[in-house]
Amino acid sequence: MLKSKKIIVLISSILIISLLGVVGCSNQAGDSKVIKLATAAPMTGDYAQYGEYSKEGLELALEEINKNGGVLGKQIELVYGDDKGDPKEAVSVAQKFVNDRKIVAILGHFFSGATLAAGPIYEQNGIPALAIASTNPDVPKVGKYIFRINVGDNYQGMQLAKWLYEKKGIKKVAVVYDNNDYGKGVSNVFIKNFKQLGGEITTVESYIGGQEKDFSVIVTKIKESNAEAIMMASYPTEGALIAQQARNNGLDIPLICTDSIYTDDFIKLGGKAAEGAIVVSYFHPSDPRPEVQEFIKKFKEKYNKEPNSWSPYAYDAMYVMADAIKRAGSTDKKAIQKALAETKNFQGATGITTFNQDGEPEGKDLIILTVKNGAYVPLDE
Repeated sequence: MLKSKKIIVLISSILIISLLGVVGCSNQAGDSKVIKLATAAPMTGDYAQYGEYSKEGLELALEEINKNGGVLGKQIELVYGDDKGDPKEAVSVAQKFVNDRKIVAILGHFFSGATLAAGPIYEQNGIPALAIASTNPDVPKVGKYIFRINVGDNYQGMQLAKWLYEKKGIKKVAVVYDNNDYGKGVSNVFIKNFKQLGGEITTVESYIGGQEKDFSVIVTKIKESNAEAIMMASYPTEGALIAQQARNNGLDIPLICTDSIYTDDFIKLGGKAAEGAIVVSYFHPSDPRPEVQEFIKKFKEKYNKEPNSWSPYAYDAMYVMADAIKRAGSTDKKAIQKALAETKNFQGATGITTFNQDGEPEGKDLIILTVKNGAYVPLDE
């Protein structure tokens, strides 16, 4: 009888071990019928519009890829995480993603602060992440598993300083920025380069995004500094308010804005005060390249509206990641990271993507736009 019980216990143990083995195998991404990717962006909160922009680009690309057979004979499944554009929320989202062993790569985060907070978690867990709009200079320093589809602040700040000083002949500039990782990053690079060229920064002012509406003190300081132009690293709501309050205070000098402001909301909220503002970007519908025009056509067909400036980045990010998985020939995270690092001359809606040794794209050109008659148009220089 005792022997029988031992046999039963032994058989039960074998069955349990076998079941655990099955469960363990089912958690391996390679055994799945789909390839599971995750994306994180501000889907709710003050910056939810950017999450929507990202979602539109990702889903357009996802639909196209899956209709064409997916990758490695599998359909791609996309899991969403809402980081609200907040670094603390980003950490929470990242921890959930890494706990899901079926997720093989991340598309995001969107904002620099979120990527800087979540990036180390992905790096420690060996999960490749391709940021969609994180431009802070410190993003590439997180590690070899962290990439970004867009050009960083080092390039934007440097090119903007050169354009203002050398091409427009402006020698005295006031700087205003949103006091977050993005605003500080691009402003610091601009200030450093503008000074090196021989320019003068007349005043540097910052504010807390989402909390301030009265910018009269900042406007007064800029006016008293005798600046010839304002370089503004802001988002649409605050940017529009600053523009309005500057114009209402008789401060009628050129307003030079970084790519963060390039949305229709800036024009809608700013009204007449937004007219004449100069905005930099890396995408505009006037670009004649076939990849740009094809993207615009597909975007209009799916969403029945003109594309914004951020959806193309998300669209390209999905295609670059899918291409890397295809070239890796596997859903192994290390293999995907290696393939991403080897990405060369990928033709997309935002230009050619070639990653350097730090995971930064090289060779994308800055586009100078201006607001004219309530629309963004290429600046006629």
